[in-house]
Amino acid sequence: MYSAGNAVMDALKSRHIQVADNTSYYVPHWGYVDRVLPCTNDAGSCEYLDAVYWMHDVSMLYTFILWAVIGGFLAIFIILRFIRPTGRGNATSQDAETQNSTASPTGWYYRAWRGTQASLRRYLLPESFTSIFGHTTRLQILTLAILSSYLIVFSFIGIVYKTWLTPVKKTTLHNTRTGLGGFADRIGALAYALTPFTVLLSTRESLLSLATGLPYQSFNFLHRWLGRIILLQSIVHTFGWTLVEGRFYQPQPKVYSEFIKEPYIIWGCVALGFLCVLYVFSIRRVINWTGYEFFRKTHYVLACLYIGACWGHWKQLKCWMIASLGLFFLDRGVRLLRTWAIHNGFVNGYIGLEFHPAQATLEYHLDPDGGVIRLDFGHEHAPWAIGQHFYLCFPALSIWQSHPMTVSSVPSSGSKSQHHTYIIRCRNGETGRLKQLALNGQVSTPVVICGPYGKALLEKKDESTNLLAVAGGTGVTLTVPVVLGALEKEGMRGAVVDFVWAVRRRCNIRWIEKELQEMKRRSKESGVDLNIHIYVTQGDENESGDSTPVEGISVIDGKGMDIDPTDGKSEKSIVGALDLDIKILDHQRPALKDILQSFISTRASDQHRTRVIASGPADMGRDLRSSVAGMNSGSAAWRGRKSRDVELHWDSRDG
Repeated sequence: MYSAGNAVMDALKSRHIQVADNTSYYVPHWGYVDRVLPCTNDAGSCEYLDAVYWMHDVSMLYTFILWAVIGGFLAIFIILRFIRPTGRGNATSQDAETQNSTASPTGWYYRAWRGTQASLRRYLLPESFTSIFGHTTRLQILTLAILSSYLIVFSFIGIVYKTWLTPVKKTTLHNTRTGLGGFADRIGALAYALTPFTVLLSTRESLLSLATGLPYQSFNFLHRWLGRIILLQSIVHTFGWTLVEGRFYQPQPKVYSEFIKEPYIIWGCVALGFLCVLYVFSIRRVINWTGYEFFRKTHYVLACLYIGACWGHWKQLKCWMIASLGLFFLDRGVRLLRTWAIHNGFVNGYIGLEFHPAQATLEYHLDPDGGVIRLDFGHEHAPWAIGQHFYLCFPALSIWQSHPMTVSSVPSSGSKSQHHTYIIRCRNGETGRLKQLALNGQVSTPVVICGPYGKALLEKKDESTNLLAVAGGTGVTLTVPVVLGALEKEGMRGAVVDFVWAVRRRCNIRWIEKELQEMKRRSKESGVDLNIHIYVTQGDENESGDSTPVEGISVIDGKGMDIDPTDGKSEKSIVGALDLDIKILDHQRPALKDILQSFISTRASDQHRTRVIASGPADMGRDLRSSVAGMNSGSAAWRGRKSRDVELHWDSRDG
């Protein structure tokens, strides 16, 4: 039977000036219309067709080379993870045999590796061009530049740069045939090949994280910019063929009016429309206007519609769209499966049909900045790793929203039930509604969790390091469990730990009163040298008058007592009991560069590397990246001064 698909193929052959007769045969070209041979057109048209099909075959080759290069880089990452020296033989336990080992902390291989890492950080860790790229490292920008350069080079090489003037039958007009069509198709083919990679960069259940060891959040920068590159490629592709069909081919406007009515062209226009809307809704200012949840849901829907429209536009390359949709739905399916497993006991060897949300207690801490909710609950599931986070959904508020929250508690490896603690800044949207639950007298609420996600920051197999934990505001949810875990980690004797926390108001100390007490206790028992520094950036509320009582509302301290939020006595009692070093700043931020330099020069042991683990506002991340980069010294690390091998783990926070 003569199907609609055959009709479309015949229309495409006709548009490619190919006319078949009884003596013709077809030569298949993967991803394109079959070639009709022998060519019965004029000599110029036949030469042009030879160039078109050659350029197309080269374009298909380049798309597969692109993925081979991506696979090659992933293979290099995997190899580097295996050959990286662990340095687990600490200075406290080195013997003669370990001293002579190339992989030991004093061996040449270990020192060369660490020295190279320190040198790379010095130049690639700081931020650059923040007005264009936002708060990201030079390494991310360099990666984008390399990928962009690759795409530019392979967009222009292998193109036939020649012009043919061919006659139009039964007229005195002529067609201008160039390599522009082949170039536009090259751009479009590369955009198709990049689509599954862009989807892969956005997945939460990230295959890239499994291969590289990097957290899925670190791929968001490339995901955003590859999306913009695909938009640019689509515009160039559309403009190229519009110029060919609307200007170079004759007679006009007949040729263009027939061209724009073709079903595959209509689908192409629809795909470009979806992509433009997708980009507009991804602009930061538009996200602020519409809200993050609107952005997230429209992003998913528009992405799927765009992929479907691309399939309709050029089904010969549907393999890239099938891969994109497969990755998209695989990611969502695994998320649902993990959520189901963690809430019905499957991870503990029991499969049930009932879904059991966790029951969390709400503890509201009032301050003039909107307040903070402390969320505590226990749930039976496998322990997470320190530094990881979960996505939390509050069914009492909405079943369609979930938000990433870092666990502020330490997992228990010897218990079935894991205790979760979260400190959540109350803003608009979901966290604002959570605040209203607490203010309305609701002391508990069901919670659905999915995870854990992210990088493990403190594993037993890792070598011990000097640790500087820096947090701003609710970013303390990341640093608290890291410090608590480090104080119980074997081999930490001889290393030092500093906990630095910048808060707006002194009353914020109550958020983690229990954890501060636990830090002091663990430090005393383990013998690890711990310093706690707290910086209050907006002074004493009683003196500044920044806080005023709110009638009918009280906050709860760690002991369950109602406290006036403007009363500074409770904070002073905590400070006195825990012997905390608190500095009141007059509406200033702590000098992170000075803090880091002082830590390395006066506190850190040269027998251990230095790790800075931090979370807070974006400006804090910028300052820390610059400061940590400046303290890295490849030559010092090579000579054995491990403290100058300074690693930074930054977890972005907005408050």
